[in-house]
Formats: sequence, C-alpha cells, structure tokens
Amino acid sequence: MSLKKKLHPLSPKQFTGSVELIPPPPHFVEFIDTERLWGFPMRQLEQFVLEENPQHQNKRTSPPDQLLLVYPEARVFLRGWRLELMIGPLVSGRIARVHAENHLGTLILDEAWVSEIHVVPLDSSRLSASPQPMPAKPQ
Repeated sequence: MSLKKKLHPLSPKQFTGSVELIPPPPHFVEFIDTERLWGFPMRQLEQFVLEENPQHQNKRTSPPDQLLLVYPEARVFLRGWRLELMIGPLVSGRIARVHAENHLGTLILDEAWVSEIHVVPLDSSRLSASPQPMPAKPQ
C-alpha cells in the first residue's frame, strides 16, 4: 500500500490530513438565462435529446448543437458547441450550474460551451418569476 498523499477526484486540494471531506453532490442543477436563475432537482430529469440546432443553418458564429432537457415542470433548451460533452456529467449528477456565455471566448477543445439557455415552463402559473397576488374572496 502506497502512503503517498493523493488528490481525491472530488477534492479541490491536495489531501494532507487524516480525514478527507469531499463536497456533497448537488441536489439541483441551475440554469442562468438572461433574465433569471432556474433550478431543477437533479433526479427529475426525465429525458434529454442532443440534436443539431435547427437555427444553425451552417452559420459559423451560430451554435451548431442543441441539447433539450425534459423536466416535469419545464423544457430547457441549451444551445452551444460540443454539448455532447455535458451528457455524462449531467446524467451522473455532477453539473451544478450552467451559465450561458453568448460572446465566444477562448474555446477549450475538451469542454462544452453553452451560448444560449431557453427555459419553457409547462405551466407558467407554477413557474412564474414574480408571484401573482391572489384575488380577495368576496364575503
């Protein structure tokens, strides 16, 4: 048995003590669009579809990939580059937050790049960004 100090795959730093704590897996995945932050329970992802972005139309600056995530309450559309690289971490519950960055920066070849997030609630009254006041009951 080797006594070398090793880095646990989930630990942000070198293990140097006698007890190593790793961060707990997230319970929600967060999607940050242009207007708000949406959160959906990890375990409620029902299905996903990776396909060509229907709006791409062979434009170099338009994202070629679209990843549709189906939750009971909403459909989440992610558009970007190399989105297939998100599928493994997504289904294993390792993605905690997805932020859209529409201005292309330095593309890292082994990472996905999300440029657009569109969340479509299935029941807008349940997922409203601002709660509507309840009407007073007549007496």
